[in-house]
Amino acid sequence: MSDEQEITKTWLVFSAGEKKYALLASDVREILRDVPVFPLPFVPEYLNGILNRYGEPYAVLDPLPLLGEKPQESKLYIVLHDEAHICFKISEVLEFYTTQESQLKYFSITDSGKYYVGSFAYEDGEVLILNSASFIEVAERDIEQS
Repeated sequence: MSDEQEITKTWLVFSAGEKKYALLASDVREILRDVPVFPLPFVPEYLNGILNRYGEPYAVLDPLPLLGEKPQESKLYIVLHDEAHICFKISEVLEFYTTQESQLKYFSITDSGKYYVGSFAYEDGEVLILNSASFIEVAERDIEQS
């Protein structure tokens, strides 16, 4: 297959803490800044609370504590296209970035843990592709147990 015919994917590249991550652009509904988040009692630290998006509650999930890092002090959120009504707290939106399928490096679950799908080269390093389904699964389980 020639380069012109190769399948491409568009990613939202963002930072969370000091690292860069990506989600498929088609998985992103919108990006929100400076909206109030209402804390929830008795939930893990990665669940920051609920925000109101056009009258619908969305759980705010900070992915960094689940990835073994300290929580973020940010008011920027990526709202996902999902039925679970989840959004990720992030530090900064970097850009929408298009890659060819052949440039993606996919991980097995045993290689990277369940929170990453793979990676791709970006600027002077690699960007990890988050597996949003894994975060949603953990959040739903923890919310039900709270």
